[in-house]
Amino acid sequence: MTSVSTDRRYGINSSMAVKVPVKAATTANITLSGEQTVDGVACVTDDRVLVKNQTNAVENGIYMASTGSWTRAKDADGNRDLVQGTRVLVRSSTIEGIEYELTTAN
Repeated sequence: MTSVSTDRRYGINSSMAVKVPVKAATTANITLSGEQTVDGVACVTDDRVLVKNQTNAVENGIYMASTGSWTRAKDADGNRDLVQGTRVLVRSSTIEGIEYELTTAN
């Protein structure tokens, strides 16, 4: 049986297939640094952003916006955090309320 635990500090569970919602989701390749507008939404430090349109697919994932380089969200930075079937809800932007599901192979 798999153990399930929640990080009390960040309120996340890295092994969950449904991730904490993101503020915005990309519609094109972006630079993974600096506060910027993503799909019409101003993303500032500590906003969660679903990056899904990078030219290099390895750069796709859930990130924390920052004034410097963006970092992957704590619940999406491990080898098994984003696997086929993982879902995330977009809370703002032109695609608000859309839920994305990872459909590619792990």
